[in-house]
Amino acid sequence: MRVGSGDGRDELNLAEFPLCALAHRLPAERKTLRFEDRIWDKGRADYVTRQLTVTGSDAFGLPTALDDEVLLGLIQLSRQGGFADRKVSFTRYQLIRLLGWRDDTKTYDRLEESLNRWTGVTLYYRNAWWDRQRQCWVDEKFHVIDNVWLCHRHDTRPDLGPGAPLSAFVWNEVLFRSFQGGNLKAIDFEFFKRLQSAIAKRLYRFLDKRFFHRRRWEFDLRELSWNHVGLSRGYDAASLKRKLRVGIEELERAGYLEPMPEDERFRKVCSGKWEVRFTKAGARDVASSPTKSESATSPLTDALVERGVGVKAAEETVKAHAAEKVRAQIEVLDWLVARKDPRVSRNPPGFLLSAIHGDFSPPPGFLGTAEIARKRREIQERTKEATTRQRRREERENVRERERQRVVDQFLQSLSKDQRNQVEKEALSSAPPLVRSLIEDGGAMAEVTRRLAVNKHVARLLEGPAAAD
Repeated sequence: MRVGSGDGRDELNLAEFPLCALAHRLPAERKTLRFEDRIWDKGRADYVTRQLTVTGSDAFGLPTALDDEVLLGLIQLSRQGGFADRKVSFTRYQLIRLLGWRDDTKTYDRLEESLNRWTGVTLYYRNAWWDRQRQCWVDEKFHVIDNVWLCHRHDTRPDLGPGAPLSAFVWNEVLFRSFQGGNLKAIDFEFFKRLQSAIAKRLYRFLDKRFFHRRRWEFDLRELSWNHVGLSRGYDAASLKRKLRVGIEELERAGYLEPMPEDERFRKVCSGKWEVRFTKAGARDVASSPTKSESATSPLTDALVERGVGVKAAEETVKAHAAEKVRAQIEVLDWLVARKDPRVSRNPPGFLLSAIHGDFSPPPGFLGTAEIARKRREIQERTKEATTRQRRREERENVRERERQRVVDQFLQSLSKDQRNQVEKEALSSAPPLVRSLIEDGGAMAEVTRRLAVNKHVARLLEGPAAAD
């Protein structure tokens, strides 16, 4: 199985934290899930703690892994309509076909149960909902779905004609606003449906978001398992590795993750702390780009969309301008946003498009990635040269010191006992008071101090005062 060229969408906030526990059934008395992590926020130049609390209704409880699939299916229904309206009309048969589920009475009942559950679920995001328009993490509290209408009489038929009554649901305004703001990423929905393990599906959604930035990632085992996959906090490290391994191996077989030996996949950092590593498979095996075409510029399109530019405008901009130019202005925007520059406070996406189309000159003090890399190389080269010069000076000094000591030893050995005693007496009499005091006090340092004083005095006799200093 290989990742195909599916044309789905996933909401970026929903891909970051799970909304359910990884189980098909949860204890009836359990009504709350909580996920939390801590990340570096460039805008605040500080770490921020993000927290998501999920509560279920008394009647229908918390969402499960199957409910998460239904929610992703609802997003695909909205995508088919271009995310044009909060109210989305559909038939249950259409949604079941989209999800790839079996067409039978039990499935229809399960689908209705899931819609009931999502209508009753409330999400509490604390510093964890990314507001694309404001370019910051915010608090948001909302239901996922506001309303659902089910037309039981007709919507199980695949042969509906125009004008037939349909079922419908209404997205919550917060979530729909995020859709329309472009806070979306591409997802290969067909590949997602082929995955068997709920852990593999959850890992795919989370990692596919992170792989946009780079192909290799390392995560704390517990934080990833508890807060981004949804595994139970009751599992120890060995159990977490065993659970994750099921999903990881499926993604490896599917050609999405590069296979790794066990000791490379899971690395012990210290007592009780483990890391898990992931590398995205090579481009020849993977086709999970954000747009229909697998073009080389698709990551730039996603970068523009991630910063609030509409999908169509992003695609047109990437086609019309050199990739390096687009990339450079994205860096300028991020730099200005991080400094809360008033030029980007009202409309960052509009500023970004204007900067790309109008050849906006970088502001004073801005350093792009290439310039930073160049300066870093210069500093590294200067540091390397200085280190090399210092090491050579030390080597030369060591050679001189060994030669000086050889000459001193040779001279002392040429003297008679009386002559050596006289030299030592002269050395001690000319030594500083502190040196004489250390020698007179005795102890471990006395002999070493006496020998150094004699050597220094002899060096002065043989080579002059400057040689002994």
